[in-house]
Amino acid sequence: MRCAALTASCISTFPVGGDPQRARWTLWRRGSYTPVEMNILRSVRRWSLFVLASLAGLSAGLSSCSEGTPVAPEGAILRISAFPTQIGKVGRSTVTVSAYRSTGNPVNPGTEVRFSSTLGSIDPVAYTSDSGQATAVLQGTGRVGTATVTAFSGGIEPITLDIAIGELAASMSLQVTPSSIAETGGTLDLLALVRDAVSQPLAGAQVNFRSEVGTLASGGRFITTDADGEARDTLTVTAADLQLIGDDNFEVTAEVGGAGGSIISRSFSVGIQRPPQAAFTFQRAGLVVTFNDTSTGSPTSWLWDFGDGTPTSNQQNPVHAYSDAGTYVVTLTARNSIGTSSASNLVQITN
Repeated sequence: MRCAALTASCISTFPVGGDPQRARWTLWRRGSYTPVEMNILRSVRRWSLFVLASLAGLSAGLSSCSEGTPVAPEGAILRISAFPTQIGKVGRSTVTVSAYRSTGNPVNPGTEVRFSSTLGSIDPVAYTSDSGQATAVLQGTGRVGTATVTAFSGGIEPITLDIAIGELAASMSLQVTPSSIAETGGTLDLLALVRDAVSQPLAGAQVNFRSEVGTLASGGRFITTDADGEARDTLTVTAADLQLIGDDNFEVTAEVGGAGGSIISRSFSVGIQRPPQAAFTFQRAGLVVTFNDTSTGSPTSWLWDFGDGTPTSNQQNPVHAYSDAGTYVVTLTARNSIGTSSASNLVQITN
């Protein structure tokens, strides 16, 4: 528009329907001028000078238009800041980029700076002031997390700044129900409770559940906490999944973003209910023997037969005194909710 207006101003300097140069030539041919004709000559001269000046301005204006929007020159330095650096879910933060030449002087006014953000919305383009500063506004759109704002101009290396959007988590607890699962598989309910800095339930937080085995109903996507600060997921585990686990438990984890870009993580160890495999060791000291249960499969009860006709014991690691030397068959029976297993060893007693 600036170029169009400049062109129009140049054209408007010519008299409508007249030709200044032709009028001047006609009067020169006559050799004498009336007062009116002298005024015409003076007007023609003024018009001619004005037209020349206008054309010079038009040329400069058109040259400026052809250069395009200026960007930061090579070697320029960009610095970025924001206030505030933490906003509500629909809050606003003013992001300022200061652009300087390598000499330390501000770049030209009107230099273009482009912005983008990983969260929320931000003005895509801003232009520097006389002091070399360009400002854009980051607007929260209801999502909670950390917005990484990127700014650049021309071929200058982009710069970034993190701005927290929404209240961030200060603590989290994780519950898994039931706390153990049969080796044939099953379903577990996962519950994460997120709280803010004053221990109140935090709504709108993004929680991510993970598990060593099985399939999550969420598919690993983020789950947003409700008004009670709760995020829920379901884990389905098959027998084939559990065959990959050598131990008697596996880990379930929940993560949520905390202040300063930190991650709050909580884990829960889920027991695998396998049938017990009874086993034990023993140490002799004369007629006294100390028995140690080494069964696998997390047995919940034990029954010891010491092989000498004395009453049995249901302790996990009993100590038994024999009355006579000899060889005895000792049997341990281990049980849990899945099954029962027995193991026997010969114990030789000497005086």
